[in-house]
Amino acid sequence: MIIISEGKAFKLNLLFLLATLIVSNLCYSQEFKMPESAVFDPLTKRYFVSNFGDGNIIQIDSTGEKTYFKKGLSKLLGMLIYENTLYVVDNPKTIRGFDITDGSPKLTIEINEASFLNDITCDDSGFLYVTCSNTGTIFRIDIASKTYSPFMKTHGGPNGIIYDKSKNRLLMCYFMEKAPIDEINLEDSTISTLISTEFTNLDGITLDEEGNCYVSVWGPGSFETGYKKQGTIYKYDNSFTKEPEIVSSGHYGPADIYFNIWKNELVIPSLLADTVEFLPLKNN
Repeated sequence: MIIISEGKAFKLNLLFLLATLIVSNLCYSQEFKMPESAVFDPLTKRYFVSNFGDGNIIQIDSTGEKTYFKKGLSKLLGMLIYENTLYVVDNPKTIRGFDITDGSPKLTIEINEASFLNDITCDDSGFLYVTCSNTGTIFRIDIASKTYSPFMKTHGGPNGIIYDKSKNRLLMCYFMEKAPIDEINLEDSTISTLISTEFTNLDGITLDEEGNCYVSVWGPGSFETGYKKQGTIYKYDNSFTKEPEIVSSGHYGPADIYFNIWKNELVIPSLLADTVEFLPLKNN
């Protein structure tokens, strides 16, 4: 019979508690916490995922291992990679750029007029475009000069935005009832409604190699009353003349979706489910 004194028992319990906490942290580190956006680096075959919930950027290597790329930022939303730099929206009003090789900071711009920056895209001339959902504004950032300016007022509270190289335009969707998809002609900086939808709360927008457009739809609800797990991904043909087809459904807050042209897969971060789905697509 082994008799343990009260003091030794306390120390053993303390050691057990510490060990449990360490194991717990190992098991639950590098997790998705309200993941919002994803992008892919084809050179290193890494995904980057932004966490709105804890302000961390997680990188996923080709084996599926998750590690931190950056920690301790704010509420992270849209991302993109342009010329070896990972740009991320650090809500509510900051845009940050990090070298994807070593993580060193390359750009920090605070947009004073903004109150809820959301998504980001980039054209071929070195300009970033950022949606501000609360003010209905798109801001343009000149990467070379590290300056910004208000670019355009939209038809509502813009959410997802993507650059369509084939037509030198921006495509944009809205988190609202009967949300339209707008286009902005970068030749003359005019905005028009490309198509009106019957969908409620569009979040992300992306394009495949053939110019087909994918949008993520949350469906009815609010952050106060909640949302159902009925989020859907729709695909429009590149002319927007056919009825949209359902690509995937049953998502819980599908956010800033991303089409990976190198792997022909659609990446679906579900903000409310703390999950990221990698959906292989059939050849078009």
